[in-house]
Amino acid sequence: MWRVVYPCGIHFLISQIVANVGLAVILKGMGGTMDDFNSHTIFLTGITALLTMIPCLYFYKRDVRARVTGGLIPKAGGRRLKAGEGLWLLLIGASLATFANMLVAALQNILPVREYQETMNQITSGKSIWMLVFWMGIVAPVAEEMVFRWLIYFRLRDYMRMGMAMAVSGILFGIYHMNLTQAVYASILGMMFAYFLEITGNLWASVLLHIGANCWSVLMPEILLRIPKEAYVPAVLAIEAILFAGLLTGISYFKKHMVNQRTL
Repeated sequence: MWRVVYPCGIHFLISQIVANVGLAVILKGMGGTMDDFNSHTIFLTGITALLTMIPCLYFYKRDVRARVTGGLIPKAGGRRLKAGEGLWLLLIGASLATFANMLVAALQNILPVREYQETMNQITSGKSIWMLVFWMGIVAPVAEEMVFRWLIYFRLRDYMRMGMAMAVSGILFGIYHMNLTQAVYASILGMMFAYFLEITGNLWASVLLHIGANCWSVLMPEILLRIPKEAYVPAVLAIEAILFAGLLTGISYFKKHMVNQRTL
């Protein structure tokens, strides 16, 4: 159990160190206020992600060597993504984010959706869209995938079948967000990320899905604001149709080309 859970502790410990150092620098070193500290949340989250990657990569490589030695996998490394598959995974990630958000919106009577949206607005207010894409859309997903899929999910797979490992790792991913709205959203996405990671047999599949989901969540509001009112409904329906088609065809395609032997 400890082997499965402690990667969360790595991320949490680093986040606390970064937050406290940031707090000391901003409040004491720069003479700032808590509002100044809160305005740097995105940057501090990004620094946490970058630092988290270092120990996670070390532990993942150590795990792979142990699996090969122990006979759990025949060799290290999975299949390479073919041309276009990476872009397809980004599209699927955007689709997963869209439909998971729809589910959360449908449950807004029992989930604190409004409070979560207000918190996110405070964190992202005044930030450059490209800053959000870089830190929240790219850097943070890479670190989270290393923690929750490369370490936690694969370690669960050492002891249990794919479906159970997907469910447990997804729920842990949701709980770690420490917010009921995000817990539901992240649990669904976490399970799907693990599913595609398994069937594609490529280590970066879940990373691309996560980047697609986060980048789309950042960019989608900006895109919707630029759609003329008279074209809004058909444009939104067209976007959703494209995303839905990408998701269904992606599941069918990657299942058809599923790697039958575990190599990750």
